[in-house]
Amino acid sequence: MGHPRNPDPPVSHADEDDFSAARRHFLDGVGHFEAGRLDEAHAAFQASLQRLPGRPSTLVNLAATRLRLGEPQAALAPLDEALAASPHDADAWAHRARALGRLGRHGEAVDSADRALGIEPSHAAAGYERAMNLMALQRHDQALPALEALLAREPDLAEAWMRRGQALQALNRHDEALPCYDRAVAADPQLSQAWTLRGGLLKDMGRTDEAVDAFRRALALGGDPGINGYFLAGLTGEDVPRQAPVAYVEQLFDGYAGDFDHHLVEVLRYGGPRILVDGLLALQPGGAEAALDLGCGTGLCGPLLRPHVRRLAGVDLSAAMLDKARASGAYDALAKGELVAHLRGVGSPQQWLLAADVFVYVGALEAVFEAAAAVLAPGGLFAFSVEEAQPGEPPLALRPSLRYAHSQAYLEGLAQAHGLSVLRWQRAPLREDQRRAIPGLFGWLQRPA
Repeated sequence: MGHPRNPDPPVSHADEDDFSAARRHFLDGVGHFEAGRLDEAHAAFQASLQRLPGRPSTLVNLAATRLRLGEPQAALAPLDEALAASPHDADAWAHRARALGRLGRHGEAVDSADRALGIEPSHAAAGYERAMNLMALQRHDQALPALEALLAREPDLAEAWMRRGQALQALNRHDEALPCYDRAVAADPQLSQAWTLRGGLLKDMGRTDEAVDAFRRALALGGDPGINGYFLAGLTGEDVPRQAPVAYVEQLFDGYAGDFDHHLVEVLRYGGPRILVDGLLALQPGGAEAALDLGCGTGLCGPLLRPHVRRLAGVDLSAAMLDKARASGAYDALAKGELVAHLRGVGSPQQWLLAADVFVYVGALEAVFEAAAAVLAPGGLFAFSVEEAQPGEPPLALRPSLRYAHSQAYLEGLAQAHGLSVLRWQRAPLREDQRRAIPGLFGWLQRPA
């Protein structure tokens, strides 16, 4: 889905020597591209364009090379130049869709893919990019027909089967998704990501032994060791990492943003924000000058905090979640970033720090407590919730749900180590899982005045 183009036919007005040299450089570029020598291919296509500027086929191949080099922004200029000269070039529109998708401009990417398919309805790369960008827009119901049309033309395309499985899984059609992952690994047994996705679905279906086998297959094939190791640790209890993979958490919540509030509050009966904010107000009824909502998500805490805080900021890993929080209008500032790194960059003291159901996706909290203690104003409060580790679990446990649990003793040790006083603990259910209440521990700590 990024193959080199054949050269355009010669034009009569071109100087013969320039044309011959340009063609030689072009063919050198194609050879380098196909051999994976991308830097050499890039130089050859540029040399060809120096001899014969504006050649659409050369511009498209230069863009394809830049895409393979991981430079989607740099790919757009030659593509736009090529399309200005040759607006009915399906390959150029398909490459443009890919570049825009890599830049997160998914709506524009779908439009470009549609232009390619309007010119060449059977264009496989355009069909794939259209489906991928529809999925990125959470329009999985629209992505499915695009994938099915692609598979009708190329029934052995393993990656398309894998993406169809993802779309069906996102639509909660799990029984239909699993055969897609099976088709993907049958078509390409080396496709490690398909094994990872298959393992995740089997885990959710309660087929633990098969899930463990799938994750181990993914690791053996070179799959992401952080993600697959994390899943395996949650299922087996072996080699538990002290931190959750950042990419996993970001992807999880980007995909969850659309119905997050409804699912969490109405289905899982989540009441953590109210408990934490009520506790803050009981301890400091006058409110706070500045507060920071750590892992703010869609902003469930924002409306509860807003009447009691002069300046309210939030931070989260998920851009999609932050878009929802921004729409609430409750926050003065929102930032995308990792929690500890953001805390270390906060320039002014905070009277309140709040982390509602966040640490379950963090893991070890030593760095969090250190950074929180440093940014808290004297007398400031640090409120948070955790899934409480139960007797028989280690102080820091990774559960099959892939959420961490923490013991009270572990948290008290961290508070003492970083000069924070424990004002209060409260036990209450965090949420429901399969209609079973998840025991939660809520804490309010203070930096001494």
